[in-house]
Amino acid sequence: MRRFRLLTLLVVFITLIEYSTYPAHAQSPDNPGDIASALATEETVRVVVSLRTPAVGLQAQAVTLSQNEVLDALPVEDFQLIQQYEVLPGLAGQVTAQGLAMLLNQPEVEAVALDLPVQVALTESVVLIGADTVWNELGFTGAGVNVAVLDTGIDTDHPDLVDNLVAQKCFGHGTCPPDNTDESNSAEDGNGHGTHIAGIITGRGTTSPRGGAPDAGIVAVRVMGNNGTGYTSDVIAAMDWLLAHQDQFKAKAINLSLGGGAYPGVCDNADANTQLYAEAVRAANHAGITVFAASGNRGLADALMAPACISGVVAVGSTYDANLGTVTLGNCTDTNATVDQVACVSNSGSELDLLAPGVAIDSTALGGGQRQESGTSMSTAHAAAVAALMLQADPLLTPAGIETVLKETGVPITDHRNGRVTPRVDALAAVTHVAGIDPITIAGTVRLQGRSNHSGAEVFVSMDPCAEIVSGAAAAATTGPDGYFEIVALPAGQRPQCLQVLRFGYLSGQHSAPAGNLGVITLPAGDFNNDNVIDILDLTYVAVRYAGNDMSVDVTGDGLIDIFDLVIVARNYNKHGPVENWQK
Repeated sequence: MRRFRLLTLLVVFITLIEYSTYPAHAQSPDNPGDIASALATEETVRVVVSLRTPAVGLQAQAVTLSQNEVLDALPVEDFQLIQQYEVLPGLAGQVTAQGLAMLLNQPEVEAVALDLPVQVALTESVVLIGADTVWNELGFTGAGVNVAVLDTGIDTDHPDLVDNLVAQKCFGHGTCPPDNTDESNSAEDGNGHGTHIAGIITGRGTTSPRGGAPDAGIVAVRVMGNNGTGYTSDVIAAMDWLLAHQDQFKAKAINLSLGGGAYPGVCDNADANTQLYAEAVRAANHAGITVFAASGNRGLADALMAPACISGVVAVGSTYDANLGTVTLGNCTDTNATVDQVACVSNSGSELDLLAPGVAIDSTALGGGQRQESGTSMSTAHAAAVAALMLQADPLLTPAGIETVLKETGVPITDHRNGRVTPRVDALAAVTHVAGIDPITIAGTVRLQGRSNHSGAEVFVSMDPCAEIVSGAAAAATTGPDGYFEIVALPAGQRPQCLQVLRFGYLSGQHSAPAGNLGVITLPAGDFNNDNVIDILDLTYVAVRYAGNDMSVDVTGDGLIDIFDLVIVARNYNKHGPVENWQK
């Protein structure tokens, strides 16, 4: 009987709405429709606000006055400030539809637009190895640790590298800048490879992706010319120089994304080149310097190039950090490249120690931008970056200790070319291990009532007790189609007190003092005005869109807004959130 009365009410609502007028949505004058569309499905959206440019002179003061005038006219509940720039005439914040209308009526406002999401390609590799969690949750960024990059040099003016450049040197048989000498104090890059490698290690993320250890220092030594080639003697000279100046520059790791030849097994005594390498590596290890070297890009399944084949070197091969489909690298092709698959181009052998992402990696480029490169060179830089994070967490780590931890905490990956299992670096696991942090894992599954695809639910964690409204922090995880989420490595002593789950159109869910696998929670459908109660307003929201194309109210996810969607919402009438009925 109750269901019949609710359905009768809905029919009345639909009849009334057929003769009503849809409310107009505020729009940005320079991008009509985008903000209105976003606000049709979200209570607030993130926008940037451009203010009228003040006259030249006293610009900082004029900008501040203009910003404050706009902010004073906006209620906090309609505009939550995210950024107030110091000299640029603008603001950024989270705005409601009413707040948007107020903004557009302010004489100081030039334009309002959606703060478009930005994504960088190195994000995938950084996230895969857990480096972003090391920065954000554990607070380690490589600060105080210097890494020597022996390569084609470095763009000394690149905005993502200049602040981290500790020293520079060149050894180059008539190729050293600025006067083509054999040696100089300039490592200016004329090729781009060294700049790319340095960015993977320590890029600041201004104009290119953030590196794995964004606060690590770089000692740049140019040992290859503008054509990307050089001599072993120059590499050895560079290592000799580093050892002689260890007290001054204090490099704790050396990155060698270079090499030559093909050597099965340990190659310390294979020839004069490898012998010199072996001496240099032994001296470096004795001085507390960990040496990382690229395995090579010839696709060999049983040999590495030198110096990767030297004992005491951490030899690194290449994997994918994303599902890329068919990829051709050099003279080989992977027809179904997937995350953590060993790249066909990567050399392997008994002396291979680690794997790391190395395909389609975006990083710093000559001239201040970024470019994309692939190869074991890029993988080596990822491993060196993780070592910098580990050394910040425990400065007393030895080269042998670093190699052991990287291997023991890495993710085991099988190379199907030879059946060899090699660990892929895991920054999060390695750093938590050396820092003595006992991480926890919080996992669970979120079901969206009426749907078979449960993706898009955002999971938030807070150190504060559960409240009715989630704070403005970024989501710790987002569910996939199966609804599963997993959050790891929250530091001991800072256990989260509350977990909350949000998805537009559903009541929120929460769990106090979350830890371990929380089980499964089903979010009731129908909360379209985000007030954590399903009432007559939500029923109306669905009814006005009946048979329309606003898929945000398609509760069942079948592509239609019909009586089934209305019935589900009606059944949930008067339900309140947040719900807490997690089922193991």
